[in-house]
Amino acid sequence: MSKADGPVGLISNPASGHNRDQFERIHSRIAACPAIHHIVTHSVTDVGAALEELARHQVKVLAINGGDGTASNILGEMLESGLFDPLPMIVLLPGGTANMNAGDIGVSGSLWKATERFCAWCEGERATAGLVQVRALMRVQANGETAPRYGMFLGGGAIIHGTEYAHREVHARGLRDDFSLALTTLRTVWGVLRNDPAFNRHVTVEVCLDGGEVTTYDTLILAISTLKRLAFGMRPFWGTGPGAIRLTLFQQGCSRFVRTFVSIVRGRPNRNAVPDSGYFSHNADSIRLHLDGKLNLDGEILVAKGPVDISASAPLEFLIL
Repeated sequence: MSKADGPVGLISNPASGHNRDQFERIHSRIAACPAIHHIVTHSVTDVGAALEELARHQVKVLAINGGDGTASNILGEMLESGLFDPLPMIVLLPGGTANMNAGDIGVSGSLWKATERFCAWCEGERATAGLVQVRALMRVQANGETAPRYGMFLGGGAIIHGTEYAHREVHARGLRDDFSLALTTLRTVWGVLRNDPAFNRHVTVEVCLDGGEVTTYDTLILAISTLKRLAFGMRPFWGTGPGAIRLTLFQQGCSRFVRTFVSIVRGRPNRNAVPDSGYFSHNADSIRLHLDGKLNLDGEILVAKGPVDISASAPLEFLIL
């Protein structure tokens, strides 16, 4: 039976969504599991030292207790640092607000149940057969910045206005996880249908896939990800091609919006989900966007003014519990 041997490391962000109101309890449960070398960070500047410490311990499994942004920041710094060879297996605990990454390739359930399950796995035989999935991260460079950003989801167009609505109206009320994302999605779709200017703001985006031809789109919704499943089971990527990065784009004025949107997010695009009707999906290993507007990278707003280069990172193994 396949299993994971070697030391286990865990980095926690106590300021992330679900951690804020229960971190003391979570910390106590982790402390009771001697197999886990636990490091608590209080700032992004702590991540480098935490990774160096775990590298010295030669951890073979790296767990992250935080939100999507925390996880991508830690994994990006790990990939850039070159501290780990081979790269450790990754475990994502749902300690954030949205927890979309953990929902696809992490430990399921509430943060407490996920922590219990992970600790039990660490204390047991650490079986991995049938429990590992491989994903890359997106390496994103924008505005001529030399330091790359990392993430697993990048959104634009109406997604930006949905994100701003979520921060202002949903998360501020303490709503989290799939429920908050479902509410935000429904409100965004309703805004698009009503032509509400707060949501139906399109943006001109030039797209180049794998160094090919540049195509300009009047973009209503842009979603780019290395995940297969987004919030509350959405599977909006149906494109062809072997690339690790999935892109789906809805153009402004796309036809039969509601019916086609529902079919796409269910992972069963109907016959109307074609470029001639304003719907495009494709896989690639590198994408160049050119726009003047905002993007959502794992919940963080990125203001783009010019080219945005996206490439796939080295593949990582994620443990699904």
